[in-house]
Amino acid sequence: MNASIAIKSYRGKALLTQDAIAEKLGVSRQMYNSYENDLLHCQLDVILKILAVLKVDDSQIEEFLNALKQDYMSYKRKE
Repeated sequence: MNASIAIKSYRGKALLTQDAIAEKLGVSRQMYNSYENDLLHCQLDVILKILAVLKVDDSQIEEFLNALKQDYMSYKRKE
């Protein structure tokens, strides 16, 4: 599972729209969409805010960070 899929899954489980999360973060839906689809280029504080809004628990955070690490490693190999 990659990190973007994980975030989308957490959002779906929370029954929240991109608009709802964007509002809680104080950004536009378009900006949130760019975060959700390109987490490798997203600042860590933004990622942590998204996880907090989604009320992701510790085990899910560990799963998410593993997915993010795998995405990063895959990205580095492509360079």
